Amino acid sequence: MKKALVAVGDFESGSKLVNQLIEFFDDWVTEVHLLYVIDKQNLEHLAVFRERSPDQILKEIKQEYNNILEKLTTVFSDTHLFITTDITEGLISENIIELSKREEADFIVMGTRRETITRRLIKNHVRYVIELSKIPVLLFPV
Repeated sequence: MKKALVAVGDFESGSKLVNQLIEFFDDWVTEVHLLYVIDKQNLEHLAVFRERSPDQILKEIKQEYNNILEKLTTVFSDTHLFITTDITEGLISENIIELSKREEADFIVMGTRRETITRRLIKNHVRYVIELSKIPVLLFPV
């Protein structure tokens, strides 16, 4: 039995990642832990932009992503997968690494998107996870 930690950005990319995981591994992977990390820096900027408190924005984001993770769990409930979920706050790459250790994941699954050169140089969470992880990191285009 293999366990995958899947870093989810939104419903569509999360759905694509789990589908690709099922297609790629068939019955080899039986446990999936879906994770969404709330980036604290983005939270502060969003609160200023929306003229609301960070706590209000945090509550809204948690509710939104709880719904997304529940929907993903429901969509894949008729598969052979045992799915668990988590929402954490902080630095994205560090949270992914920490949770992969705590959940004893066999590998990490992340989606990749075409990024601008600026974003790639300044803030590429995928790169940091690959560099910090002691377990394999699988990348699928989403």
